[in-house]
Amino acid sequence: MLRNTLLIAKREYLERIRSKVFLVTTVLVPLGVGVLVTFGGAGGRRLEGVRRMAIVSNDPALVQAVKASLEAGELAPKYVEVATPATRAELQRLNQEVTAHRIEGYLSIAPAAGQVEPLVTWVSASAVNFLSKSEMEEAVRAAVVRQQLLERGLPPGAVDDLMGPVALKTMQIRNGEVVAANSERSFMGAYALILVLYGSVLIYGVNIARSVVEEKTSRVFEVLLSMVSSDVLMLGKLLGVGAAGLTQIVIWSALLVFYAGSTLAASEGIHGLGSLGITGPELVYFAVFFLLGYFFYSGLGAAIGSTVSGEQEVQQFSLLIVSPLVVSVVLLPFVLGNPSSLTSVALSLIPPFTPIIMYMRICSQMPPAWQIALALALMVGSVWGMVWLAARIYRVGVLMYGKRATIPEMLRWLRYS
Repeated sequence: MLRNTLLIAKREYLERIRSKVFLVTTVLVPLGVGVLVTFGGAGGRRLEGVRRMAIVSNDPALVQAVKASLEAGELAPKYVEVATPATRAELQRLNQEVTAHRIEGYLSIAPAAGQVEPLVTWVSASAVNFLSKSEMEEAVRAAVVRQQLLERGLPPGAVDDLMGPVALKTMQIRNGEVVAANSERSFMGAYALILVLYGSVLIYGVNIARSVVEEKTSRVFEVLLSMVSSDVLMLGKLLGVGAAGLTQIVIWSALLVFYAGSTLAASEGIHGLGSLGITGPELVYFAVFFLLGYFFYSGLGAAIGSTVSGEQEVQQFSLLIVSPLVVSVVLLPFVLGNPSSLTSVALSLIPPFTPIIMYMRICSQMPPAWQIALALALMVGSVWGMVWLAARIYRVGVLMYGKRATIPEMLRWLRYS
């Protein structure tokens, strides 16, 4: 049995690593992640802010203070026009500028009766995004506070000291030691690994279902089943495809280690995996949770593939495979920000969510050892149960053609020896 299982696994492994799809994805995935990390983040930040705008008010000092605050912000506009006083003719001219798309909008600042803060209005041809809105609110608030402090007799130098930015240095506890950390790079590193884990488990899980259907329709199974049992055939398929996926993960990890230690990475301020917020244990857990997630979802995929008779039906039932993984990725910001919350802990111990949620927690803040051990034990038990369940559905469903199996039929299959 072991020899036959290994022969089937070898066939599946060689068939996949020699395919063009394997070679293309092995190269394109790291290139795509690199492009997104390198250009996506910086480009996105540049495009978030308003590029050309005007500020109109009857208070020249306040307008200049708001302009200076905006230009010193993270989303600084490229062009800021100052319009004072705020006459009707000036407002009409600015409306025409907005209509002609010469500026994106203008900020109108007028005194509010009985209030310290003025009435601020943004006028544009389209709604402003929430980041630009936040920048404008903060700029006006800072200008008003600066003006009030100067009116109360505080020296300009003291006002500048009070209103200056605060430099926040981030530190992180790793292996019991407090070390410097780059929160943005740490988040991007964890985010990239989690997305690769999600994509790998999803793709290989669905591919197992499609592979079963393809071989059913080509009647290859009838030849294979004449030589080996259905259990050996399914287990060999899972081992072979899993080994191909693990090979791809090892190649990607080697490329990541090579890049982190290269002179190109050093020129960008990256010195080893630690600069990306990635540690050796995280890579080890990455492989562990990939294998566990792969066998769990691939067993489910094999069961689904053996009960249907066409590619279209696989796509309909693939929602069963996709849903827990999609929910896990949707919860990514919450879990990374609250790794020790009751919700995060509970979800990380539920097997369909464990591979992604528990790995998120490990990347954010190492959970207690007993929680990791419990999650691994539950996951191993769930993998065994899923493979056992899939084997019994597979051994009967794989020979069915022309009809979709019903739930009562599959329950009867589980009782077959």
